[in-house]
Amino acid sequence: MRVLIVIDALRMGGAETLLVPLASAAREAGIEMEFVSISPRSMASDQMITVLRRAGIQPRFLGVRRLLDPTALPRLVQEIRRSRCDVVHAHLEMATTLAVPAAALAARRAVCTFHNVAYPLTGRTARRERLAVEVASRGHRVLFISEASRESFRRAYRRNGVPASWSVVPNGVDLSAYAPGDADPAVRSELGGGIGPLVVLPAALRPFKGIPLAIEAWLNVLERCPGAVLALVGAGELEQQLRALVAERNLAGSVVFAGFRTDMPRVFRAADLVLLPSTRENLPTVLIEAAGVGRAVAASRVGAIPEVVRDGQTGLLFDSGDPRSLADAVVTLLRDAGMRRRLAEAGPDWARRQFCSRAWIHTLRGVYDSAT
Repeated sequence: MRVLIVIDALRMGGAETLLVPLASAAREAGIEMEFVSISPRSMASDQMITVLRRAGIQPRFLGVRRLLDPTALPRLVQEIRRSRCDVVHAHLEMATTLAVPAAALAARRAVCTFHNVAYPLTGRTARRERLAVEVASRGHRVLFISEASRESFRRAYRRNGVPASWSVVPNGVDLSAYAPGDADPAVRSELGGGIGPLVVLPAALRPFKGIPLAIEAWLNVLERCPGAVLALVGAGELEQQLRALVAERNLAGSVVFAGFRTDMPRVFRAADLVLLPSTRENLPTVLIEAAGVGRAVAASRVGAIPEVVRDGQTGLLFDSGDPRSLADAVVTLLRDAGMRRRLAEAGPDWARRQFCSRAWIHTLRGVYDSAT
């Protein structure tokens, strides 16, 4: 079985970072995968390319910058034929819109995965998503990585019912490196942790991750848990804006910019608590990884997060956009070590039963087989 994975671009995002566990699980299952980015190499993240190459993935780039590029479809058709793949699997909007007709022209079938929860859009962005949904629905199968995602797309585009080709296939995570273990004092120090509690927020510094909300809430956390440190682990376009907000709130030293890290199992083990305050989210891998390591989490009650975090069993959920609710959840867990330990201990078994990469690739193999 040969599968050509087609994706919009190789940026540092949730869909892109899942290519590594996908490739690893596929190799174990005897599936050969090749990876193609629609966008040019210049639009890729150097960090993402490094991560992929360390995993033995050498992606190719079509060099297409816009959907209306007249060369886009012929280039992708040629790439599909060159790969001699059995199935094309497209991820994200642009790849989906091009891959379904290109696969048909190359006498292949296409499977498409949407990684987001649909929310109200306007203008060109709305038209792009609607087009992607319509095109994907003409392919072999449309996959959504959570029930929340499929339901949101149903409400937005298929109010009369979900098409038979729309399925939920949660992403799998390679948790082999994400096992419970002791914290490394050196890593904890690098993250700004001292004798006080350390809370890790692992996210790209993007608007929908809710990081400004966490910074605003941190003043309240410090009033009740003096010495607590919030480590922002990630990089992104909002970094300078967030640094300015931290300085404005006099939180330097209490909110630390730890940057992008490639040793996330050690980062999670160094944390007392993992925090994700997203304002919109689908199936965040970082929460699955944190559970695998055995760390309690506090996360916003949005999208598919309640499908990942069992409220009161593996973590606590709080109201999105509410700094007081966020602060209350964090403080509750920091003050109650017994509760934090109980939630943390339930995480590894839950993560491995629900989000095992082997089960994921087994399900995908069934989808691929049905397309050949």
